[in-house]
Amino acid sequence: MKDNKPWYWIPLLNFASGFPYIIITSVSVLMYKKLGISNEDIGIYTSLLYLPWVIKPLWSPFIDLHGTKRKWFLTMQLVISIVFLIVGFTIPFSNFFLVSLALFWVAAFASASNDVATDGFYLLALEKEQQSLFLGIRSTFYRMAMLTGNGLIVLLAGYLENKYANNTKAWSYTMIFVGLLMVFLTIYNFFSTPKTEINAIQKASKSEEQSFGSVFASFFKKKQIGIVLAFILLFRLGESQLLKMLTPFLVDPIRYELVESSSDDGETKALDLFNLKVKSGEKLSDSELQQLYAKLPISTEMANAKKPLTEVESKDKVEYQNLNKTRIGLINQLITNKGTQKNIPKGGMGLETEDIGLIYGTFGLIALLLGGILGGIAISKQGLTKWMLPMFLAMHLPILGFVLLAHFHPTSIYYIYTVVIIEQFGYGFGFAAFMMYLIYIAEGESKTAHYAIATGFMAMGMMLPGMASGFIQEYLGYGNFFIWVLLATLPGLILSRFLIFPKDYGKKIEA
Repeated sequence: MKDNKPWYWIPLLNFASGFPYIIITSVSVLMYKKLGISNEDIGIYTSLLYLPWVIKPLWSPFIDLHGTKRKWFLTMQLVISIVFLIVGFTIPFSNFFLVSLALFWVAAFASASNDVATDGFYLLALEKEQQSLFLGIRSTFYRMAMLTGNGLIVLLAGYLENKYANNTKAWSYTMIFVGLLMVFLTIYNFFSTPKTEINAIQKASKSEEQSFGSVFASFFKKKQIGIVLAFILLFRLGESQLLKMLTPFLVDPIRYELVESSSDDGETKALDLFNLKVKSGEKLSDSELQQLYAKLPISTEMANAKKPLTEVESKDKVEYQNLNKTRIGLINQLITNKGTQKNIPKGGMGLETEDIGLIYGTFGLIALLLGGILGGIAISKQGLTKWMLPMFLAMHLPILGFVLLAHFHPTSIYYIYTVVIIEQFGYGFGFAAFMMYLIYIAEGESKTAHYAIATGFMAMGMMLPGMASGFIQEYLGYGNFFIWVLLATLPGLILSRFLIFPKDYGKKIEA
């Protein structure tokens, strides 16, 4: 057995894989929004940043055939560090949007390449029984990196926004900090990862060397490849949509309500107009409609308080419609229902940002760690066959908790804590089985490239449903959306029963 102290290098090596991914694909969205970029541009250009992870199999054979995986991931992490630092320094520029997008594209390709090399290094540096044991640790620290980006980094940016009252300065400092954190991770991985890997070309004779095309084509010659690809694409069909809409569900107001009292003359006139014309169903003129949109007093019901939903002023008509979409939609709904509020459905759970950070950053994180560790141990003890179905059910069934939250809206936050803790534990426990199966699919020659191809299809299975999730949620509402998400897990579960692999695959061989 290889003795390279995997506990020292596996956690932060995989953290360095997940952290740039979440900064590029998720945190960048919030950053651009706070810096005044339009929703249309944010939607188009940040969605395209996912592409390198989808197409990374196209260049993964090059990584597999040239140089060591250790040199690749250290180089790519250094590139990512430098890019994030440059993004931080260029945010104050007038053309920062184009410059930062170009830099994020560089970081995205480097990050996808870092993933390929990291996965390959894991497969080469550990024995098979070690791979199953540490699989839960890998996926757990990858997820921890995502929670750090969406949690601590965003909280840092929010703190700096309040401190400086200047979003440009706040996000500039935040991205510089992100770059410095990546520098630390790169240095740590340089000293902690074992240096025993041999260059792929050095260990192969000329007759054994494989071409780019043969490496890529050989993946699609594997047994059951049709079922395997369908499974990889569909397994995360529900999860991909859940991850996109879960945070909006938790932070969206419980309900929007008409306030019967007014605080100024404009609101008083809007209320009079509402009582006289809207409730009687009379047709409103354009000027009267604009008066309602601008001044009708609406409140947002959060978990702990009610807050006014005020109009955001803008001279541009399209921008005005976008900025006030919630107010306008609610008022149109009231007009359609002749002022009746009973038909306005409940929305999210109304939590504050601090609540989200506390839930996911403490108890959720502990549950995730525990689930990931136990998942890896379970497979290493008894093999993948015994645990695949129970782990997949553990990963998907907690969605029922969000169905119940969306329908009953309990007032106690402890119900939300319970659901999130169960969901995070189930994810950490269950995802280990999915990743173990991907390792099985990658077995054989060119395992690095084949693992990259498999995860590329996995990324596609996450990206496409995630892009549609907002439209589906808006059409169905949160309650029915979570039911749909639960049903969307069935194709992957059904396909998993037809997969063929060794009975004791992943089980640790006793000495």
